[in-house]
Amino acid sequence: MEIRHLRYFVAAVEQGSLQSAAQRLNVAQPALSRRIRDLEATLGCELFQRSSRGIVPTRAGYAFYTDAHAMLDMLNRSAQRTRQLGLQQDREVRFGIAHGTPRKYAFLGAAMGQFATDNPEVGIAFTRGSSYALVGELDEGALDMALLYERRADTGRLGERLIHQEHYVLAVHPANPLARSGPVELSELVGRALVWLARTDLPDNLNPLLLQLRRHGLEPTIGHLADSPEEQLDVAVASAGICLTPASTMLAVSDGQLDYRPLPWLGTKLDLALAWSGDTLSPAGVRLLGEVHTAIDRHQAAIASGKADWASLDGHSLIDLPD
Repeated sequence: MEIRHLRYFVAAVEQGSLQSAAQRLNVAQPALSRRIRDLEATLGCELFQRSSRGIVPTRAGYAFYTDAHAMLDMLNRSAQRTRQLGLQQDREVRFGIAHGTPRKYAFLGAAMGQFATDNPEVGIAFTRGSSYALVGELDEGALDMALLYERRADTGRLGERLIHQEHYVLAVHPANPLARSGPVELSELVGRALVWLARTDLPDNLNPLLLQLRRHGLEPTIGHLADSPEEQLDVAVASAGICLTPASTMLAVSDGQLDYRPLPWLGTKLDLALAWSGDTLSPAGVRLLGEVHTAIDRHQAAIASGKADWASLDGHSLIDLPD
């Protein structure tokens, strides 16, 4: 059995026709038919019921399709990961970015742009992932530095700088009854269906947002469950709904798609931090770290001076700077 047998078989199942599968794969139909027959001979059973109207997988065929599709997906992911590592392996600095952070915080792009101008010969390898995964890679020496969101480094082996802490806001579709100005009272959310972010990385008893809501006596009513912050916002827009989201969401969503209201009674805040491997940085890594620190200084100064208009809402501060 070869990989092409699996590709031919999966295409035949998904197209429902050997002719359509052959066209999709750009191979001759007789060749594809022979490979399917070879596969059936190898497995010792028929994978399709054939008729003048096309082909339908047998019970065994359906079962094999599930496994074959998973194997091809795993192979494709492995190939993509290998290509990515091949591109990155000769680059001098390895930088981790938590999901969503580059689109929200302009200081990171400013730092990278200035570093590229001053150090055109230095390549940077970027890794995008959850902060939990990035901290692990920093600990293992697979990354030189990372921009972390919510999760802190919590280890003496790493250097760390807290950039800011941000509050949650209520994101509201303009057509929703809660789309009005002013802070949200707790009573307004009772019984209101939320687009809720599923935290696969945390059980409910460790979810800080859920715990804080319950401390205030509010058990959230979940109308839709989203697997990612991007999906949460998409569903809120599509359903004219509401969701609890970090204040920095205002930097990543187009004007007019959602309105925002502060939640002054909700004490939960999210940390944005820079972490780095203090004693193993290359000279290029040290220069990049310095550039990022300079950009963070400007970011914090803009917030402190009131120039960052997203840092407050309806008279309520949304961003806390470290002392």
